[in-house]
Amino acid sequence: MSYAAEPVAKLAALPDHVPPSLVTEFDFFNPPDAERDLHQAWKKLQDGPPVVFTPHNGGHWIATRAASIFDAMQSFERFSSNPFSIPARPEGAPRTVPLEVDPPELQGLRAIAVPLLSPKALAPWEPEIRKLVVEIVEELKPNGGCDFVAEFGVRMPVELFLSFVELPVEDRPLVRKWVEDAARNPNREETNVSRMATFDYLSKALEKRRHNPGADVFSRIVAAEAEGKIEPTDSVSMAINILFGGIDTVTSALSFIVKFLAENPTHRRELAAHPELARDAVEEFMRRFGILNLGRTAARDFEFHGAPIRKGDRMLLPIHLYGLDEEKFERPMEVDFHREHFRHINFGSGPHRCLGSNLARPELRIFLEEWLSRIPEFEIAPGQTIEGHSGAAMAITYLPIVWPKA
Repeated sequence: MSYAAEPVAKLAALPDHVPPSLVTEFDFFNPPDAERDLHQAWKKLQDGPPVVFTPHNGGHWIATRAASIFDAMQSFERFSSNPFSIPARPEGAPRTVPLEVDPPELQGLRAIAVPLLSPKALAPWEPEIRKLVVEIVEELKPNGGCDFVAEFGVRMPVELFLSFVELPVEDRPLVRKWVEDAARNPNREETNVSRMATFDYLSKALEKRRHNPGADVFSRIVAAEAEGKIEPTDSVSMAINILFGGIDTVTSALSFIVKFLAENPTHRRELAAHPELARDAVEEFMRRFGILNLGRTAARDFEFHGAPIRKGDRMLLPIHLYGLDEEKFERPMEVDFHREHFRHINFGSGPHRCLGSNLARPELRIFLEEWLSRIPEFEIAPGQTIEGHSGAAMAITYLPIVWPKA
């Protein structure tokens, strides 16, 4: 596997309050040895303290164990979500709503979208998900192979999401680039260009909803705006967050799942023979192949799992490490569809639990059911190199697979 390396940023000076014993040279955009196994590269952090400090990317703490990660996610009084990005967002850039909002304001903003993202509200979308998955798989099947990321992993969730918010499917290439830049590009100038382009695109989409509202989530946002529940700038930011959250996590999860199944025929054949395992398999895959690295900012001075945190310090929360911790799971690096305890936090925990999880879960489950019923045998294309990125969201960006032609 090849993980793209970005130029090494200038290292931040070590703050006086950081003990040298807690310092690591870990750069979360370029984890050492990531070309072999990205999650294993991150797991090496668990050989050290539960909280470490790195001078990379502006200098920040990293929570490494399940306990420290969970505690930080639950404690918004100590760890504010504003700002949440590492490195910090460019000066003057609008805040990301609701990701950079703390309680009690957070609850009111989440309430705008929750009714349309509940399991009950999303249940009617399952036939649409299945129809789209089957359509794409049947289109790919005669080819005997594909770059899974480009031809399915991005296409399916982007097309589904654009339909969900009633935006043109033809905009898929633009949306894909913006999502990838926001999640994985450490170049802040390029990321800001994509952020502004997304802001402009969704500003225009919301303006259309103001004049011609429908039943979609964007229409609900502008209705809340008219009622004085959200500011216009925050409306666009919330639309951006829904856009990214509805696409990037699913694309990344699908790609890690397919890579594993391509390399592990016993697991693949078990799922193909027993589709009733798909629901549990989704939870096990999400535990083993988590995606997100979330940022927090210390609201005051305090001690945290042996680390002297000072107001304004940044903290990175690799929530995928929660699922890889032996203190929480037996044999955490193994994939076991019959595991009794699946309880991961890869859709978040605490006030900022992911609103899109109720859509992501059926997307992943239906993919397993329909792909494996049609293409049960596949492998990594011989002689090809898988490519990927680490960053705010970890991902595989090139995944060539092949299968026998019918």
